[in-house]
Order: sequence, then C-alpha cells, then structure tokens
Amino acid sequence: MTLTKNARRLVAGAIAAAALPVAIASGAQAHTTSGCKVEPLKPIYAGTNAAGVKIIDYRISVNCSPGRSAHITQVRWEEDGWPNPDDKLGTSTFSVRGVKTVHNKRTLVDTELGKEEVYQKIRFHVHSDNGVVSGNTGWHKSAVLSIYN
Repeated sequence: MTLTKNARRLVAGAIAAAALPVAIASGAQAHTTSGCKVEPLKPIYAGTNAAGVKIIDYRISVNCSPGRSAHITQVRWEEDGWPNPDDKLGTSTFSVRGVKTVHNKRTLVDTELGKEEVYQKIRFHVHSDNGVVSGNTGWHKSAVLSIYN
C-alpha cells in the first residue's frame, strides 16, 4: 500500500509526537556524564552558630559508577533583581566517589534589607580509574532559598 503525501505527513507527525515524551525525559539527565550524575540541591537552613548567625547547607547529590569520581566546582550566589548583578559568595571544589551528598555549610551573608536569596551553581568533570577524563559539563543552578538574615 502506498501512502499519500498527506498521510505520510500525518504518520511522521504522530511518530514525532510519540517521541516527544522521551526527548523531554532525557532532558532530566542533563547533569549526567561519563558515569556520574551530580545535582545541585536547594540550599537549606542548617542552624545557627555560636555568634547567632544562620548557617546554610549548600548540598550536592552525587552518584558515580564504580571506578569513577566527580570533580565538582561549586559557586555560591546571592540573587538580586535586575538591574543589579547577583553577588558571588564564594567558590569550593570537591572530589567525590560513589553515592554521597556533599554538605558545604556556610554562614548566611547579609547583603541587603529583607530576605537573602541564596543558590548555587555547579559544574563537574569525571575521572575514571583507567585515566580517562571527561570535559566539564555546563553550569547547573539549584533552586533558590529565600531566608531572613
């Protein structure tokens, strides 16, 4: 049976529509490369230090296959609205094997009146035990924690 031009278009459209959920689902794997999945989690309140300053835990979820380690660069930020640029709070690096949650606890900054809006961006590359090193991923941003200082 030979399909008409319009029928072929309908079939092609149906196939493309059926593939759409797969394409969307694969976007969720954006933080995975070379056997490691790394996710910047939303910062959380983690108590108060002896001086009465709030502590924020900038957490990173890591899941690496055996024989691989993730080398992570984390940059912490305080979000500002346009036209002001976000305030860079600091940078940390981590090397992690296996399945772990990294906890990077830092004091809450005081950059403005009202709430502070803190988040993190991470990127990473993977080292395998056989010496192969992946390239860096792009930057991945966490959700924002809005908290009074």
